[in-house]
Amino acid sequence: MPGNEKRVYKYLLKNIDKISLKYIGVLTEIGTPNYKDSGYAILSQKDDLDKVAAEDSGKKADIYLNGIGVSIKQKGGNFAYNRLQKAEIKNFFIALKLENPKKIINKIDNAVNKFHQGKLTRRNRPWQDFFSENNFKLALKYLMLKGSLNKGISLHPAKLILEAPASISEKDKILMFTFNEYFNKYKNKFKISIRRQWIGQASDSEHKRSLGLYKKKDNRPWIFNDVSGAPRGWREDWPKENRKTVYFLMIEKEK
Repeated sequence: MPGNEKRVYKYLLKNIDKISLKYIGVLTEIGTPNYKDSGYAILSQKDDLDKVAAEDSGKKADIYLNGIGVSIKQKGGNFAYNRLQKAEIKNFFIALKLENPKKIINKIDNAVNKFHQGKLTRRNRPWQDFFSENNFKLALKYLMLKGSLNKGISLHPAKLILEAPASISEKDKILMFTFNEYFNKYKNKFKISIRRQWIGQASDSEHKRSLGLYKKKDNRPWIFNDVSGAPRGWREDWPKENRKTVYFLMIEKEK
């Protein structure tokens, strides 16, 4: 979820019936997605915006503008998709009918292993290291606008992408894109980010997430019994010999 989502809502509500957005026209209606069905609730300036900021990885449309589902992205660096697991990618690539999914997976596996061994200097890798442009574009469009790997097709798919700065003061800073426009503008800024966390690290949330990844057998090729890198601290109640390094991927758009 973009950090500026509330600000976008507030700005648009303040300027309803006053601004015209590309592909939307004069803005006359703003809606927030329902969490139990594919509908949305129409908002007014009197509504409590806390309810629109709740985290929900299943929705791709963060907002409805004149009935059209829109994904909100903060200008600059952001994450197009979080926590892509080894256990998920094979079936995902096959379902999308990507060309030679086995070859893509082998390249990703090799990069994860090299990073663990300290043979890669940067965790953010060009998507071109793994995908053809058509393959990456298909995968990114699904993950940004259509669904997620663990929840499937979203009840709230998005048709457009809205880009806004962290602080909004002028209407010309609100930009609207189709996916193709957004991809063509930023395609060289997208990276496949190799991320790691540790079983046994001090952070309860990251330790538990790591255990959850470990429980899935198909994630094991990205889980190592030796420690590479280090968290900010280790748990005192977890044996040192049981520490593990756990990897996953992010799709990051750099600044």
